[in-house]
Amino acid sequence: MLKKILGVSLCAALFFATALAALAQNGAGPDNALLPYGQSVTLAPNAAQWFRFQVGGKKADATAFLDAASADGLRLAVYTPQQVDAWRDGGALHALGMGSPQRQHTLGWFGSFNQAGTYYVVAYNDTGAPMDVRVTVQGDSVTTLPAPTATPNIDPLMTPTPRGQGIAGKLAFTDATGGDIYIANGDGTNLQRITFGMDPQWNHAGTQLTFARQGPVPGIYVINADGSDERLLYQTNEPRAPIWSADDSEIIFGYQGATKGGGERCFGNRCFTLPETVEWRLGAVNVADGAYHDVRTSESAITPSVAPDGTIVYSDGNIGLMKTTSTGAPQPEPFIGDLRVTSPTYNPLRLMSPVVSPDGSQIIYMVKQQPTWQIAQAAMDGGNQRLLTRDNPLALAHPSAVAPQWSPDGKQILFLSDRNGRWEFFTMNADGSNVQQVLKNITDQIEIRYDYQAGRMMSWAK
Repeated sequence: MLKKILGVSLCAALFFATALAALAQNGAGPDNALLPYGQSVTLAPNAAQWFRFQVGGKKADATAFLDAASADGLRLAVYTPQQVDAWRDGGALHALGMGSPQRQHTLGWFGSFNQAGTYYVVAYNDTGAPMDVRVTVQGDSVTTLPAPTATPNIDPLMTPTPRGQGIAGKLAFTDATGGDIYIANGDGTNLQRITFGMDPQWNHAGTQLTFARQGPVPGIYVINADGSDERLLYQTNEPRAPIWSADDSEIIFGYQGATKGGGERCFGNRCFTLPETVEWRLGAVNVADGAYHDVRTSESAITPSVAPDGTIVYSDGNIGLMKTTSTGAPQPEPFIGDLRVTSPTYNPLRLMSPVVSPDGSQIIYMVKQQPTWQIAQAAMDGGNQRLLTRDNPLALAHPSAVAPQWSPDGKQILFLSDRNGRWEFFTMNADGSNVQQVLKNITDQIEIRYDYQAGRMMSWAK
């Protein structure tokens, strides 16, 4: 019996030691330091986690933040290249500065660097238990992402997509539906995680984001562009796809309404369970005071988009693309697509995720082109419908193009595609020409997961 107990104890000790070693295998020192863009990292007990970042200018202001459940037993230190080199040569490790408690962050450091180079920020856990932390570094000429890797050509029948430099303006995106929400400059620099949720969208001024969250407190939220002052604007069931009104005074969003059908029906001795159907509705909430009102739509309404004149375009999965207004009645007929088999305008194409152009003249949306989803464009009256991206039926791979978003000036379209074997960012001109891959320095570091549930994965602001 004693041998069994000793054997179990030894196995448990070995497992625990292996687990702790795995926690520290990356970032244990400057040679394998991680990149500080706000990802969650588990600090082993009485251990340090190293992060590195590049400073490109001769004079650069920077901030380093650590976020955790508590500051107890945690330290945050910033080191220059010279301090780390001296430590490698056997000297003492002296920090340039140490983090202190902040109102918006657990620990924070503010300072300047006088020359370019690789700098380090280290999170120390002085407790006897593992702790989850997030470390973020921001600032002028600060880069927290590696140089982009080469793009593989996964199919000889597909033309490789040229590499672009980035986008003009700034980006907000989520890595998954309900995942982490990030913001970054248009070239991928100053990447930082600011919160979690889904469907982030900039207001027209680029000063605030709205997003949905389905737990632990479900609702529509707003947050400042720097990640401060997050607040719950309106609590509702299963919220999705919030979008700002034309004047940024309201946020229109989708939510789960009533459940219909279901139950059991019997014919003689045979009984059948009937399927339930869930209604999706639109609502609007005032940004200033949180006042709510319903938005009248057809029976199923998701992913609203607002034109400059206040017209709301949305997708009805049982019909097609529809129009309404914040306080008016919906148009009775779809203006693009028609899934009603009894309708004289029946069209079996599946459509979703409409987005109105900044000037209100065009609309882009996703269309099912078996076995893929592609991006199409039409005029706001439904005319001149055409594909901007296409599947090649002769190719070995069949990538999709999804989640389209307009540039602030309406001249470009940002979208996701898995044409390189994973979801990455691409741009094209408004007419579908000049397709380029962009922001690869972000997608090399952060995995994007798209689930074909009409998620608004990113937003582009000036």
